[in-house]
Amino acid sequence: RRGTNSRQTRKCKMGKGLDVGEANSVSGLLAVAKAVEGGAYLNGTRFPSRDDLAVFAHLNIEHAEAVLKEKAGVEAARNVVGWYRSIERLLGGKFAGGDYKGVAILPREPLPPAPERVASAQDLDSVVEPGSETAEGGSWPPLPSAERKNVLITSALPYVNNEPHLGNIIGCVLSADVYARFCRARKYNTLFVCGTDEYGTATETKAFQEKMTCEEICNKYHALHSKIYKWFGILFDEFGRTSTHRQTRVAQEIFDQVHSNGKIKEQTMEQLYSEALGRFLADRLVEGTCPKCGYEDARGDQCDQCGSLLSPTELINPKCKLTGTEPKMKKTDHLFLDLTQVESRLQDWINWRGKGEGMWSSNCQRITDTWMKDGLHPRCITRDLKWGTPVPLQGYTNKVFYVWFDAPIGYISITASLFAKRMHGQGHGAPTTIGEGKEDDEVACYGPDAAWRQWWQCGDSEQGTCGSQKPKVDLIQFMGKDNIPFHTIMFPSTLIGTATSPEQNPWTIMKSISVTEYLTYEGDKFSKSRSRGVFGSDAEATGIPADVWRYTLLASRPEANDSDFKWQDLANRCNGELLANLGNFVNRTLSFAHARFGGCFPSLEDMWGASQAEQAKDCDPAENECDDELGEAVQPLVKSYVEAMEKMQMREGLKLVLACSKVGNQFFQEKQPWVLIKDVSTRPACARAIASCIGLVRILACLMQPFMPAISASILRQMKLPKTCYVIDEHLLNGARYPSRLIPLGTAIDKPEVLFETIPEDRIKDMKSKFAGAAAEGSGEKKSEKKKKKKPATGKGGSKGNAKVDISRLELVVGKILEVAKHPNAESLYVEKIDLGGERGVVQVVSGLVNKINLEDHIGSLVLLVANAKASTMRGETSQAMLLCAAEESKFELVIPPTGAKTGDRVFAEGFDGEADEILSSKVLKKVLDLPDGMATNEDCQVVFQGRPIQLGPGSVCSVASLKGARVR
Repeated sequence: RRGTNSRQTRKCKMGKGLDVGEANSVSGLLAVAKAVEGGAYLNGTRFPSRDDLAVFAHLNIEHAEAVLKEKAGVEAARNVVGWYRSIERLLGGKFAGGDYKGVAILPREPLPPAPERVASAQDLDSVVEPGSETAEGGSWPPLPSAERKNVLITSALPYVNNEPHLGNIIGCVLSADVYARFCRARKYNTLFVCGTDEYGTATETKAFQEKMTCEEICNKYHALHSKIYKWFGILFDEFGRTSTHRQTRVAQEIFDQVHSNGKIKEQTMEQLYSEALGRFLADRLVEGTCPKCGYEDARGDQCDQCGSLLSPTELINPKCKLTGTEPKMKKTDHLFLDLTQVESRLQDWINWRGKGEGMWSSNCQRITDTWMKDGLHPRCITRDLKWGTPVPLQGYTNKVFYVWFDAPIGYISITASLFAKRMHGQGHGAPTTIGEGKEDDEVACYGPDAAWRQWWQCGDSEQGTCGSQKPKVDLIQFMGKDNIPFHTIMFPSTLIGTATSPEQNPWTIMKSISVTEYLTYEGDKFSKSRSRGVFGSDAEATGIPADVWRYTLLASRPEANDSDFKWQDLANRCNGELLANLGNFVNRTLSFAHARFGGCFPSLEDMWGASQAEQAKDCDPAENECDDELGEAVQPLVKSYVEAMEKMQMREGLKLVLACSKVGNQFFQEKQPWVLIKDVSTRPACARAIASCIGLVRILACLMQPFMPAISASILRQMKLPKTCYVIDEHLLNGARYPSRLIPLGTAIDKPEVLFETIPEDRIKDMKSKFAGAAAEGSGEKKSEKKKKKKPATGKGGSKGNAKVDISRLELVVGKILEVAKHPNAESLYVEKIDLGGERGVVQVVSGLVNKINLEDHIGSLVLLVANAKASTMRGETSQAMLLCAAEESKFELVIPPTGAKTGDRVFAEGFDGEADEILSSKVLKKVLDLPDGMATNEDCQVVFQGRPIQLGPGSVCSVASLKGARVR
C-alpha cells in the first residue's frame, strides 16, 4: 500500500477510459498523474490492479517524468515516479514488456450504496440461544423450517468412564460448539446435541476398578463431564446420556426395522471366556499383540498403533485385562448386521456425500475408501453383557447391543429426550436420569408426528431421491479420527438397512463430517495415571479464563495433522495475539470514545458539525473517507471468514478475526485521532475515524463470538448492546463496508474494561512443572518419584539414562533383503530374512506390506530398519526388527539408505544425541513415531526427523522414491 488515500483520491475516476497505447502521450500521462495523486493506485484502490500492470508495462518512465515536470509540475511527476517505483518493487519488473495491447484503463467501480444506519440498540437482530423461550425470528427448541437452513449438529459421545483432557475437548465437543454458535449467528435453524456414552464394557470395567455399580459410575462421570463443558462455555441444546429408556425405545425400533428387512444374521462364534470371572470377555477386556503391526498392547477391538479394527480372537497371546489370566475359547450365539447387503447403497451414498457436496476431509475419505476397498463383511452387533440396551429378539434377551451399534443411536434418543423434557415442562439444562422416559406418552413422544422425527426423519434419503416435501436437514458430525469408520460405515449402514430402497429410507443421514487429528501434550500423550497433561477440571483450577483456553485450543486445532499443546504457546497467544492485538484495538477504541466524546459514541454532530447540509453527507458513502478506507480493507476479510466457517475451517476463521483487528490497529495508528481531536477543524475527522473503529469493534464481537463467547458478551455489554446481537447476516456483511453505520451513534457507555490480562513467565513455568507428571514408561526414569535415591534405568526400559523421546532412542541400521516369503498363517504379512551385518547378522522380520509393496522385487536391495525394536511373535513367526517405509494414503515406499551405504551402517539425525536403547519397547517406539513432527519425508523426498535429515554423514541422506510430506514408520 502506498501512503494514505485522501477523500478526493478515493473519488477519482479515469473518465471514459484510456487505451494503454496512449499511456506515453501527454493526455495519457496527465490522466495517470491525476489518478495516482495522493498515493493511490490507478483505480483509487489500496492495491495494484490489472490496469496498473498494463500501464507499468508500457510506460517510459524517464519520458513520463520529463513531460510531467513541464506540463503538470514537479509534484505530479514525483507522484507518477513514486507509483511506478512501487509497482517495480512489488513485481520486480516481471511483467515489463508484456503484451497488453487493447487493455483499457478502467474507472474504479462505484461504491455500493450505504446501508441504513443503526438508530438504536433495539434495531439490532438477536440470536435465539438454547433456553430462549421465544424471540423474534424463532423459538427454542427449533423445528425444521422450509424457509430457513436447518442444521443438525452432533459431537461424538464421550465415554463416561474418564475425565476429558484438552485433546478430547478440542477433538469434538469444542469444535462442534464453535460451529453451532456460528450457525446460530447466521440465523440457521440449529440443533446441537451430545451426551455421555454410558453402556458397554468401558463402564463395567471402570465400575470394577472403582468398586462401584455401573449406575454410580455413570452418575459420577456424567456430572463431571457436564460441569467441565459448562465451564468451557459449550452451549448444547441438549447434553444427555445413553442410559435412558428413550435410548432403549429408539434403538429397538431401529433394530426391528433392520431385522424385518432381512439385514440381520444369526451366527455361532467362538469368543474368549474368562474362567476366573465366570463370563465372556468383551473386546476391551482383552489385550494382546496386534497381528498386523506387532504392537504388544493392542485392545480386543482396535490397535492404537496401526488403527486396525480387530476381533479379540485375532490377538496374539491374549490376556484378560482385569485378571491377567489367559482366556479360553468358548462358543456363543450372536447377531450380525449383514453389511454386504447394504454395501452398494452405502457406496452410492459415499460417492454422493463424501466425494460430492459433503465436504469430507481427506483423511476421512481415505479411511472410508480403505474400508470399502477391502470389502464389507457381516459385523457382530450383540455382546454377552448386562449393562446395555437389551436385544428385543427371542433367544437373545440375555444379551445387549454392542456399543458401536447402540451409541450412535444416542444422537437420536438424546434429541427425543430434549423434546420430551419440553413436553414435561422442563427447562434448558434439566438433568437426565438413568432410565428416564418410562412414563413418556407413546404417541406424543414416539408417534409419526413426534418432534424429534422432524429432525431425524426429514426425508433426505441416501441420494436425496425420495421426493419428500419435508424441510431439508443438514446433519453435520464432529469427531476424532478414530471414530471415522463408525460414522461413515457402521451408523449409515444401520440407517440404510431400515429400508428396502433409497426412496423408502426416512432417516437423516450425515452430510458433512469434521474430523480432527490428535492433540499431544508437550510432545507426549495425555495420561491421567501419570498426572501428565491438563484435564478438564485442571483448566478451571489454573485461573486462566475459559475463553483463553478456547482460543488456544482452536488456534492449534489439529485439522489436517497432529498438533501439540505447549504452555509457552498459550502464553504467547494470550499476551501477543489476544492482549496486544485484539484486546488492544477494542480497549483503545472504546476508551478513546469514552474519554474524548463525553462517555459516548461520537454523534452525528461530532462527525459532521452542526450544519444540516454537512450532516446530509452522512448518507453519501463517498464522503466518509474513514468508512471507505477501513471498510474496503475489512469487508473482504469478513466475507472470507464466513466462507471459511461454512467449510468448518476454524483455524482459518480465527486468523481472519485477528486480521480484522490488526487492520483496525493500523487504521487507528495512521489516523492519529489523539492529534485530530486537538484542533476544532479536524475534530469531525477524528469523530468519523473513531465511529468507524467502533463499528469494527462490533464486527469483531460478532465474529469472535463462536470462539470466545464470554469476551464477545463483555464487548457487547461495554457497548451497551444486547448480549445476543451477534448476528452475522447480510446487514453485517454489507455494513462491514461502512463500519460506522453498524452502531447507534451517541450511545452512552461506561468506562471500558480490559479484556485480557498478561500471563507472566513464572506462572507458565509453574504450570508446566505442575502438569509434567511422571515420566513415560521406557523413558529411563522411575515411575515413582517418592524415593529419594534415583537411578537411571538400563536394559529393556532405556539406555543408561537416555530419557528423551526422540530418534536417539532408535538404532537405525542399513540392511539387505536376502529372502522374502508370505507368512504361512497370515495373508497380509511377509516374512523376510535381512542381513544387518556385524554382530547382528541375519535377522527375521515380519512386515504387513502384502498388497502395499511387492517385497520380492526388492530382494538384494538395501533398506533401513529399527534394529533394536523389541522382538515380537506375529502368528507364530518372530520379528526381530522393524522395516521402515513411507506411507501416504494407499501408497507405500521403502526408505532408501544413502548412496554409498553398506549393511551394518548406522544413520542418525544431527542434534539428537544419546545412546539408543539396548531393547526398545513397542510403547517408546510408538511415541517416537507418533511425534507430530517425527519421521517424515520433505519436499525433496528426503527422510527427516523434526526437519533434520536422517543421514550417514553430511550430504549422504536417506530418501524415498517419490512421496513428499509422508509419514515414515
